Amino acid sequence: MGRMQQRCSMCPSWLRAGNTDVCDSCARRKPIVPLGFFRAPELVEALGRYDFGPVFRAVRRYSGLSQQQLGERIGLAQKRISEVESGAGRLGLVETVAHVATALRIPGALLGFAAEPGSLESDGEVCGMERRNFLSLVFGITMSSTLQPDIARLSETLPAHAGSVRRREIGEADAVAIERLTEGFRGTIYSQGGGLMHAAALAQLRAVRSFDDAVCTEEIRARIDLATADLAWIAGWASWDLEEHDQARQLFAFGLNRAKRAEQHPRSTDLTIGILLDAAYQALKLRDGNDRRDPGREALRLVELGFNVANTSIHDASASARADLYASRAWCHGSLGHADQCHEALNREIDAFTAIQPDNVPHWARHVTEAEIASHRAHALALLGLAQPSFVPAAIEHLEAVANSADLTYARTRAFHLPYLSRLCLLGGDLDSGVRIGQEAITAINGLSSRHTRSQLQAIAETAAPFAATSSDVAQLREDVRVAVAA
Repeated sequence: MGRMQQRCSMCPSWLRAGNTDVCDSCARRKPIVPLGFFRAPELVEALGRYDFGPVFRAVRRYSGLSQQQLGERIGLAQKRISEVESGAGRLGLVETVAHVATALRIPGALLGFAAEPGSLESDGEVCGMERRNFLSLVFGITMSSTLQPDIARLSETLPAHAGSVRRREIGEADAVAIERLTEGFRGTIYSQGGGLMHAAALAQLRAVRSFDDAVCTEEIRARIDLATADLAWIAGWASWDLEEHDQARQLFAFGLNRAKRAEQHPRSTDLTIGILLDAAYQALKLRDGNDRRDPGREALRLVELGFNVANTSIHDASASARADLYASRAWCHGSLGHADQCHEALNREIDAFTAIQPDNVPHWARHVTEAEIASHRAHALALLGLAQPSFVPAAIEHLEAVANSADLTYARTRAFHLPYLSRLCLLGGDLDSGVRIGQEAITAINGLSSRHTRSQLQAIAETAAPFAATSSDVAQLREDVRVAVAA
């Protein structure tokens, strides 16, 4: 008796001989590997090199396809698949790479085909949605169809970045709009971390650049340039917080250039200083200066450049900007183990802070209160304590005051300081407090959208390593840190 013919599991078509589950048409649409398959670190690295050998081998291991079958699915000859897998050949044409990426549903961002970093495109494919497919997609969504396997995937794809509509004329209302947007971004990013607003800030910055050729008065142009510089600054800060360091530097440079263009604006000096100090802070945390024995040296050069801007610009720097300069100088000297210079800078910061006139504080510095100034001192002493153990007790005292303060503007400030406090307690021999505060740090940082702050947890594990062999609690803290960092 002949074999009973069966229908495709994905559509009403009859299966041809040799097909056991789906018809040829659905087989071509059915994903070979699941969503997220290509996010494996080894595949991300291979795709970054356009090396499809490891990719083809991984796909075949997962799917069980032969080289011939994989070639049929992605439109390449079996011989070509074999050459690529063995390293004897590569996919050299962009059109071929695009075709293969689309067939395998490789996220375009992994191959550089997606929009610019930080755009709203999320795992978009290399090819876009064709117009003739749109109506069927809409019907499928609204009718909850299960017959088209691409419905769920396509309905969750966001468009790539498109050019903004250029404006012929701009005025005060446009400047106000940029300023208000940036202030909103800053509040969320400072309190919750860069993850939530990073893409939105970049998208707005691209849109604002469409104002470059618009007609306006000189006064409005200076205000627009300053507002654009501020937007670039906060976008750069968000990039840094996500540890997109090259992008952060690019945005800081863009912001500095726009602030320079706006040098006639009374706030240009303060804003330039602010960007320089964030660039200095990034350098301090990266510890990537030319002289690796002095991790604060590059940061200190940027801070001193900020002082030069304060002293030579058209407009005077405000007291709040000078307070920030002294705080940053203290952090740099603290990281270098320069105790006298660190304390001197901290004292100068307090002097500058007491001279602040409330009506002359830039909007980006309004969150700085006495509690925040105390956190600056605690941070400087923490860096000094890590460089010189004799300062550990003083650093712990100030960090505990910050951790217990109810007056901090942002909960993020406390979360940022807890890893330092945990590390210094461990170094000071108080393992119980070090473990307890380390667990508090994990809880606090889990509530943020900040890769940078999360990465600070790793330092706890490194500091705790020498004590793990003799303390099960310390060993457990290191394991909890590992899980939190991996998350």
